[in-house]
Amino acid sequence: MITTALHIIPLEQESDVGLLTQAVREACLSNRFDRVDTEQIVLASSEMGHNAIRHGNGGHAEIFELNSGKLIRVVISDSGPGIPNIELASREGYSTVKTSLGLGLEGAQRLVDNFKIVSEIGQGTKVTLEKYRPLSKESVDYGLVSIPDNNYNYNGDQYVLKEYDGDSLLIGVIDGPGQGYDAHSIAQTCKQFVENNYRKPLSELLTALNTLMKESNDDVGITCSLARISPQELCYLGLGDTHAYITIDDQPLIHLSNQQGRVGHVRKVKTDMTTYSFKKELTVIICSDGLKTIYEPIPKNIHAQDLANNLFDQYHRPSGDATILIAKYKK
Repeated sequence: MITTALHIIPLEQESDVGLLTQAVREACLSNRFDRVDTEQIVLASSEMGHNAIRHGNGGHAEIFELNSGKLIRVVISDSGPGIPNIELASREGYSTVKTSLGLGLEGAQRLVDNFKIVSEIGQGTKVTLEKYRPLSKESVDYGLVSIPDNNYNYNGDQYVLKEYDGDSLLIGVIDGPGQGYDAHSIAQTCKQFVENNYRKPLSELLTALNTLMKESNDDVGITCSLARISPQELCYLGLGDTHAYITIDDQPLIHLSNQQGRVGHVRKVKTDMTTYSFKKELTVIICSDGLKTIYEPIPKNIHAQDLANNLFDQYHRPSGDATILIAKYKK
C-alpha cells in the first residue's frame, strides 16, 4: 500500500529544520497527541534534521499521518557519505558536532516508539521516526497489583504493557525463577526483550525467550503469558503456571490454556495461539502463580484497578511473588 506524505520538506540549510519541527508539531497536535509526546518526536526530528544537513550534505523530510492519525511517521533522508559505524554513532552522547543538541541517534531513539536507520557508505542515510498516540482512557482501562514475597525485597514477577499504533497493545506477566534478586533480574531481562520486540508474533517471542533461557543455563526457567489486543481480535499464548482469563462483551469468564512446562526447559514452543474476536468490549486478566485459579464470575461495570484490587484480595496466596494485570479494552 502506497502512502502519500502529508508534507515533504527540503533540508538544505539550518533554518529548514524549523519548518520541519513546525510541521511535525502541527501534525501531532491536529491529531490529538499530548504535549509531551508531541515535543518528543519534534525534538527527535530536529536532531535528525540537523544531522542530515551537517553530516549528509542536506536532504529532505517526509511527514506521514497513518492509521487515521493515530501514528505520526517522519522519514529523513540524505545523500551524504553514510555512517561507517552505526553502533558507535548510536552510543549515548556521541556527536561529532559541537553545536549539536547532543542527543545523537541513541537519544532520538529513546524519544520515539519506533526508530529505524539505514545507511550505506557513499549512498546516504535514511532515518524513520514513529510516534503513536496513546490509547485514550475511553479505549483502555488498566489495573495492576504486583508485590514480592514477604521475605524478599525484590519482586520476581514483571509485567509487560506496550501500546502501539494508537489502537493496539501487548500485555503480559513474566514470572522469574523462584524469588529474590536473581528472579527479578531474569524476569526484567525477559521483559525488556519482549518490549523491544513487541511487534513479533507471540510464538516467535516465546520461542526466542525459550532459546535465551536455555543459553543462560538457568536451572528453573520462567513462566510467561502474553496477550496482544487489537481492534480486530485478541491473540494469546502462555507457557507454564501463569494463568489468564477473558470476558467478551457479556459472555461468562473464559480460562485461557497454557502450554505445560517452563520457558527455557521445553523442546519446542507451540505455535498455535488462542484467538478471539469481539464486537464491543474485552477484559483480559493475567496472573502469576501467586494467585489461585479464578473460577467465579467477575463483576461488571467496575474500573480495572478496582477489579484488580478485589481479585488480588480474594485470590492471592499467602506466600510468593504475586501479580495481576488487567486491561479492559473497548472498540
